[in-house]
Amino acid sequence: MEIINSNVFKDFRDNILFDKNNPVLAMKANRDRYIRNGKQDIYSGLPQIGSLNSEDALTWNIFREIIPRNGLKQFEEFLNIKLLNPKLLLWTLSFSKESDELQYVVGNYIRSIDGKYNGQITEPDIIIETDDYFLIIECKLGIKDQYPDHLWQSNSENGPEKRYDNYFSKNYFKTDEITKILYKEECYQLYRMVFYTIEIAKLLHKTPIFLSLTNKSWINKVKKNTTPLEIFEKFSKTVLDGIVIKNITWQDLIFEDQVLKECINNNRCL
Repeated sequence: MEIINSNVFKDFRDNILFDKNNPVLAMKANRDRYIRNGKQDIYSGLPQIGSLNSEDALTWNIFREIIPRNGLKQFEEFLNIKLLNPKLLLWTLSFSKESDELQYVVGNYIRSIDGKYNGQITEPDIIIETDDYFLIIECKLGIKDQYPDHLWQSNSENGPEKRYDNYFSKNYFKTDEITKILYKEECYQLYRMVFYTIEIAKLLHKTPIFLSLTNKSWINKVKKNTTPLEIFEKFSKTVLDGIVIKNITWQDLIFEDQVLKECINNNRCL
């Protein structure tokens, strides 16, 4: 087990708890790599999922086996609902025959909108379908006690502009100037995920729920006179549809399962 500069595993699988050789992880390792930038050339070519700060690694380690380990019980308590017969997708991909059709439905619908544009297609971090509900969970990790360099903004300058008419065509959100600025400058990813949560839930005849999963160590950090939690709450007030929207933190996930519990307690970003 070799780790570079106490930060990034040379073999990303050493950073993974379950199903280490899954081809989805190999795909991510090949696609999302450190590149030469002058400051971190020591990591160039290594998979980002091998980093001890990797959001994707934490997402996989918690959710890949969350159903058999009864970890969804925590979400039932948060939401005061029962998640019956759950089917799970990570990054829109299935890991069981039970979820294969869900993978097709989700991927087909997202492609029908995002697939028309250049760039990486939308990949909700976590999707859970149950007998009654359709949930999308958007994950953010960041660095402990540090305001995130990147929160819910778009990764491209023109992405929000191109997709505005798609996401705001169904009367799910306010359309005043303040909302437009929030969408374009701070909360593009949130609007996008809530849009797909509502749309796909309707397609499946389920009740939509959107969860933002963030880091308690920075959720109330102040930058430019505001905090990530205040930004999220501002966003929530612009949603017109009756969808359940909630922000929780990784630290709120108190699992009974020892492996999941230690994964949260031992993560250096938390």
